[in-house]
Amino acid sequence: MRFLRKYLFGNALLKLLALSISFLLWTTYTSEPFSEIGIQVPLEFIDIPPRLEISGDVPTAVHVRIRGRSALLRRLVPADLNLRLDMKDDKPGEALIHLTPDMVGSPYGANIVQISPPELHVTLVPRHEPAPASR
Repeated sequence: MRFLRKYLFGNALLKLLALSISFLLWTTYTSEPFSEIGIQVPLEFIDIPPRLEISGDVPTAVHVRIRGRSALLRRLVPADLNLRLDMKDDKPGEALIHLTPDMVGSPYGANIVQISPPELHVTLVPRHEPAPASR
């Protein structure tokens, strides 16, 4: 019992000070307001089949609305976000890709609210390789 009392109540003033400082930091952090910003996020097409290529007019970026703490959003740059579109199972022809908030990679504490446009039309065509030069 003496052992427990020594470690629980020893340096009680320092422990109370540490507890009050941590409570102050916590209330300061949680009182920070939430805000929302819009940012252009570049599209990254990955795992395109080797015999296919993207054809036509496909956007290179989409507009994303993000909600989070003000301090986090002030430091946010487009490089902190990514939108990877996996094309490994696609076949030649037109593909409709629905963009959802869970497809966007974002830092902890940032929530994706909206993506515009919500869908993309991508046309995959067979890759034309140049014929070998004859001698």
